[in-house]
Amino acid sequence: MINSGVSVVLVALSTVNTAVMVGLAFLYRPSRATGIWTFAFTLAMITSYGWVAADAMGSVSLRAACAAAMLGATVFIWVGLRVRRGARSYTWIAVVFTLTCTIVLPLTAELDAFSIIFRAAFVVAGVFAALTLAELVRIGARMRHETLPLAVASAGFIIFSVLSVADGLMRGFPTGGAGAGDALSLIRDLNSMASIVYGTAAMITLLLLSREGASTPHVTLTTTPFRAVAEDRLRRAEAAGDPWWCLLDIRLDDPEDLREAFSAADFSRIADRFARDVTSVLPPDADIESQGDSGIVVLLPRPEGAVRQLLARLLDRVATADSARPIATRVSASIGWASVDTVGYDLDELLAAARAASAQAHRSGGDRWERVTLPVG
Repeated sequence: MINSGVSVVLVALSTVNTAVMVGLAFLYRPSRATGIWTFAFTLAMITSYGWVAADAMGSVSLRAACAAAMLGATVFIWVGLRVRRGARSYTWIAVVFTLTCTIVLPLTAELDAFSIIFRAAFVVAGVFAALTLAELVRIGARMRHETLPLAVASAGFIIFSVLSVADGLMRGFPTGGAGAGDALSLIRDLNSMASIVYGTAAMITLLLLSREGASTPHVTLTTTPFRAVAEDRLRRAEAAGDPWWCLLDIRLDDPEDLREAFSAADFSRIADRFARDVTSVLPPDADIESQGDSGIVVLLPRPEGAVRQLLARLLDRVATADSARPIATRVSASIGWASVDTVGYDLDELLAAARAASAQAHRSGGDRWERVTLPVG
């Protein structure tokens, strides 16, 4: 029988976790991934109530079914992570595992072999926890702070699954009814505690991933206030034959390395300083839009000579040491420069050309600008 205090905590946290995922993740950014994660948390919540009911009724079969469903919920978390990165989901694996466990475990709950079967299911769930950990690693260092809670919980789940095997080996996998119940007491405690820790850690990580959204290295081309203003300015400039317009793509050099080297707070200070440097150097009539925390696009009405002076000042300003930055940090930027007299007045073409130029500047060592000199197309 599960400790009553643990049961109350499990029910309370699973309910809160589900409400948070529905309200702050799924409704905020509906997607297939957030839908799968919400289903996993709902399944875990229903299971926690069933677990308490099973203890109150003394139903071994219901308790086994709830334990099986709880293990299945962890597999759906792995499925959601795969869906988020656009990989094949393998949803059928989670469904088959969950249904198989919820059928087999209750049917064998009072048999001599239940101890072995339960541990086997726990170990298989540990394998999926390892796969979840692998998916979190694939997300990369950019969001390592967001993925850390679930990564640690998944590692703990793997350890618990190993402990279940070790416990069985030490006990010699007893098969008697009463003996099996004693043998599984540690595993039941581990299962209930793991459900609390894993559920809370999963809620934190998946909520952050849901609100962050899938990352993309490309400049967004959706309708924004910047796009509306920029397209209007370019239309009027083209009609007037004004050639003194250009688009700048300004990128902080090696942001991933900076994230790896420093804490989230330190990187945030670096990114804030970078944004302030850009806005302080550029003139008031420049239209500016941030692209994440390490990129900025600018539509600028200036002749070539004036643009060169501005870019030189900007690179010097970004590279200037600041006492607010972490010790021994050298920050630089790469700038792509696309002019309308070379690329044309189409905003999408200017964005693409400037982005390619900034990437070339970065490949050339960074701390420089690269100007588009040949027409696009």
